[in-house]
Formats: sequence, structure tokens, C-alpha cells
Amino acid sequence: MEANANKIKVLRVIARLNIGGPAIHTILLTHYLNEDFETRLVVGNVSEGEESMDYMLEKYNIKPYYLKDLKRELSITEDINTVFSIYNIIREFKPDIVHTHTAKAGAVGRSAVILYNLLHAKFGKHRIRVIHTFHGHVFKGYFNKIATAVFIWIERILAIFTDRIIAVSDALKYELVNIYRIASDKKIKVVYNGYDLNTFLAVETSSHAQKKTINITTVGRLVPIKGHKFLIKAFNLVNSRAQLTIVGDGVLKEELIKMTKELGLSDRVRFMGYAKDMISVYRNTDILVLSSLNEGAPVVIIEALACAKPVVATDVGGLGTCLVKGYLRSLMGLFFVKEVYLYCQRVSSQ
Repeated sequence: MEANANKIKVLRVIARLNIGGPAIHTILLTHYLNEDFETRLVVGNVSEGEESMDYMLEKYNIKPYYLKDLKRELSITEDINTVFSIYNIIREFKPDIVHTHTAKAGAVGRSAVILYNLLHAKFGKHRIRVIHTFHGHVFKGYFNKIATAVFIWIERILAIFTDRIIAVSDALKYELVNIYRIASDKKIKVVYNGYDLNTFLAVETSSHAQKKTINITTVGRLVPIKGHKFLIKAFNLVNSRAQLTIVGDGVLKEELIKMTKELGLSDRVRFMGYAKDMISVYRNTDILVLSSLNEGAPVVIIEALACAKPVVATDVGGLGTCLVKGYLRSLMGLFFVKEVYLYCQRVSSQ
């Protein structure tokens, strides 16, 4: 503990480590910034039908705090319990900065900080600083109008107590500032997610001119927001040389399987489930397709581009930014987050 005496303490909170960009980014933040900051990672539980990325924790030798009541699903009792659990961790760890990721963790994590600062009279310069990262948002395509309006107002209130909000794409920041008015342009900073792309950049590419079959791949949870129904209908118009591999799992799996049968596509559409070995997935892919109705900055596109695979995607959220800029900047996003931490610490010590 003596070696960490002068390090800035960061408590990082994410709702769940399900397969996807937010989990990967949060784990890499914890690993690569460990030398500069004393960090504790708090995580919740994956939802039914989701696969965990705990294997990455083992890879990077990270031991997080698991909170049994922290889940993606709404529950007044469990959410209140989570707020007090995080509050107790804050009391024990005494972080300089609390950094939350994803909507649920952002709500309960920031509420815990507000409670701590209030009870310990730390609303001055030396209070705990709060950073929240929007990896996307739930303001479109997830809930009905009334629920969406409630969530928007909750985010606006929480933003008042947040020192810095990070958006993972320019498009996402534009929506947060101009469409949903979550916070001012000055408070929201764009920081592209940082990933370790070395293994993807090393994937060998080969000519597909002589191939008899074109392999089209999509990767994502099998939930309505990912638009798989539209993709399957579109694939039905593609010539018989193409095959579609759907990587992922979720509540729509049986419905999508039934749909492929009704369209006579059972022999051309493969449901692969979750895949840990994404290198093999990309190596066997000719075209990656993403049909999402709402996205932040999906890691699957970043990885596919690093593998030199062509991508076709809907122009929503940060998808356009991913395709135009390529995002081949490996760990730079991690170091930009580091600069945000240092900024918050300078403000706190002035």
C-alpha cells in the first residue's frame, strides 16, 4: 500500500461485463492505467442469455468487486441496495475519482457519490470527482415514450453532479448535447474507446476471387435494437453464393431461427452463438454487416477494420464515425482517459 500512497485513486464501476465494447474498454482501462492510478473495479452480473467476459479478467489478472444486486434490469430494491454497496466501498477505498460506465452503473454509481459527498460535507473543491462514459444511450429504441422521458430527465439531473462526461463518438456527443440536452458542450468530451488491436492487425488477408461462397458475418446480441430481422430480410434478396453467420445470442434467437426457416434460408444462415475466438470469426469473414438501430461505437467494426475486412452498417449513432475514421488507434483512447483523470485531480487540488 505504501507504493500507492501518492497515486490518484479511481473507483471504476460498470453494470456488467457482457461481451461487447464497454466491457473490453473498461477492463483495458483498469489494466493499462494501473501503473499510474490505484484502481478498484466494481462490476455486476450479466443478464440471462448473455455471455460473460470474465475470461479477460483472468487474462489481465484483475480481481474486481462483484455486486450481486447490480444488474442491467430495473429493480427498485436491488438498485437501492447497489447504491449503498457502492457507498460503502467509497467509504472504505476513499477514491479521488469515481468513473462509471453504461447507464445503470452511471445511475447507481453517481447516486452513491452524491450521497457520500452530501453526508461527508464534500461539495467543495475536495469532493470526490465524477466521470461518466456514455458508450451509447437508451433514449431511442429501448423503451416507450414515458419511460424514455423519465430516463432523459434522470440523466440530466445526474449530469449536474458529474464533472466530466465522456462520449465515445462525435455523433453520440451531438445527440447528448443537441437532441437530448443531457449536458452542455463544455462538459462532454469525446474520447474514442481504446483497444489493443495488435492481434487483429496481424490477421492474414487472402484473395477471395476464386471462392465459391461469400461469407457475410454479423456480431451482436440477438435483441430488437440490433436489427437482425431487417438483416435476414435483406439477406433473402442476396444471391445463393452468400452465406450469413450470426454471432451472438439473446432473447430473439428462437424467433430468428423460425424466420429463417419460413424464408427457406436454413441452409444459408448459421447461428453460431457467442464466440470467444473472434480472430477465427474475422478470418472466415468476407464482409461484416451491422444492422443496428442504435449504437455508440461498436468494437466489432473496429476489430473488423483492423483485420482489413469490408464493413456494411446502418448510419446510426457512432457507426459512421467508425467507418469513416477507421478507429485504428489502438490504446490512444486509454491515454486520453488518463488526461481526463489528471484534469479532474488538478481541479480538485486547486
